[in-house]
This record gives sequence, structure tokens and C-alpha cells, in this order.
Amino acid sequence: MRNYEITNILREGNVEETKSAVKELLSKYNFTIQGEEDWGSKRLWHPVGQDEQGHFTLIKCSGSPSEVAKIEHEFKLNANILKTLVIRANG
Repeated sequence: MRNYEITNILREGNVEETKSAVKELLSKYNFTIQGEEDWGSKRLWHPVGQDEQGHFTLIKCSGSPSEVAKIEHEFKLNANILKTLVIRANG
């Protein structure tokens, strides 16, 4: 098990539904959530499609390294997630 930090930019409008979908996806791949931060809505540096605003979240979790690529792929399939970044945290 390794520690990861996942930063997501979510589409405005249905933020709570998307946050719960992200949590369900992580539990599907046996990731344990250790902490969550909600950074709020911010203007994007450049538009992503037609979206100029995004809702930023940070999730600290731990899980298997072999499952990270599957999680990133499923994040790309979700239309309400504009951008995502998964990094390995120290520890």
C-alpha cells in the first residue's frame, strides 16, 4: 500500500454528486481515504472545453500501485471531472 494525493477539478453544478462518485470509485479499487480537502470554486487559468470555472478537491488516500492507472482511466471517462492529478506522497 502506498500513499497518494489526488487533486481533481470538478465541473460546476453537480459537485456533491461527483465527489461521491469519486469516493465510490476509490472504494471500488480498495483505496482507503485518509483525508479530504475542499478548495472551493476557482477561475481556471485557461478554459477546459466551455468551462471557465472549476471546483478543486484534494483527497489523500492509500492503495495498491497497480490500481492507479485504472482509477485515472475511470476519471477520464467521467464527464464531470475536468482534470485530475494523481501523485505519490511520501511515506
